[in-house]
Amino acid sequence: MKKYIFLIAFTTLFLSFESFGQVYERIYDLSNTDVQNKMDQNKIDGVVILSGVKAHHVIGLAGINVSQKNSLETLLTNDPRINSFVLNDGVTALSIESQAVFTKEEFELLIQSLNGIITGYAVEYSI
Repeated sequence: MKKYIFLIAFTTLFLSFESFGQVYERIYDLSNTDVQNKMDQNKIDGVVILSGVKAHHVIGLAGINVSQKNSLETLLTNDPRINSFVLNDGVTALSIESQAVFTKEEFELLIQSLNGIITGYAVEYSI
């Protein structure tokens, strides 16, 4: 029984590290040389790899109506990873400045309660 509990705990731990590693690699591959150098230096310094890295997201939206705009704004305002955002009046376009750890997948989870759909997505990383 202890072997199974240990195996489950180890697998969970491994998968969480693997998941973060994939996010790090994807951001690294999408970034310019300055951001890559910052991430490399963070790793050498022993700090969080994405420290000091910002993301600028441009997102197309569908499925969220104008009456849900306040709800979306509240979700975005209350997320500590988001520094600022601009949402158009028709709730079809959104621009977000965030910490690099805030990804497209994180945004999809955020708007799930509003039945929102991403129709377009672009991200750029900077320091």
